[in-house]
Amino acid sequence: MTEQFLDMLFKIAAENPEATPAFLKQLLASDIYCLGLEQTQGRIQFRMLETEQGEQAIAFFLSEKMIIDDLGDEPFIQLAARKLFSMTQGATLVLNPTSEFSKEFSAQEVSFLLNTEMV
Repeated sequence: MTEQFLDMLFKIAAENPEATPAFLKQLLASDIYCLGLEQTQGRIQFRMLETEQGEQAIAFFLSEKMIIDDLGDEPFIQLAARKLFSMTQGATLVLNPTSEFSKEFSAQEVSFLLNTEMV
């Protein structure tokens, strides 16, 4: 799956809620890009951002290009979206925070996505 196709699905889902399950299914099967650095023994130090509600959140992006275009030389890592969701359970995640199309995933939503057969 190309990053462009996943981005297109995301934009469709943002404008048409009926398309959200298809987007989420593809998201969990795709690689994404997170702000942060890989540490020793496979540990990852994520860069936290603040949400509009003042909460700390882990930012992730559908494409490497978006990070480079919007944030310059900010360090990032690539990993499977499902792995990110599993590793960060309990945290708030924000998809494409620098884009007009962004989505916040609450800890409850992440848990639901990982534990449902919907996706």
